Amino acid sequence: MADVTDAAQALLVAFDETQLAEMHAAASARIKRVRALHVQGYETCGWCSTNDRYVPWPCSTIAALNGEEPTP
Repeated sequence: MADVTDAAQALLVAFDETQLAEMHAAASARIKRVRALHVQGYETCGWCSTNDRYVPWPCSTIAALNGEEPTP
């Protein structure tokens, strides 16, 4: 376990707090844009569903973002 901690510590040392904050802000903005696309319709995902294929809510993308196991 010490190797993992050492590796994580080395990675964090490579970035300063400003860089980490900028990376976090950028990742959060990307996630927000993805969530804005994948909106819940009537029990379906408005982005993933098409006229001939309905994808139940939550879609695999939203499930993954929520930390759930996506369904294929």
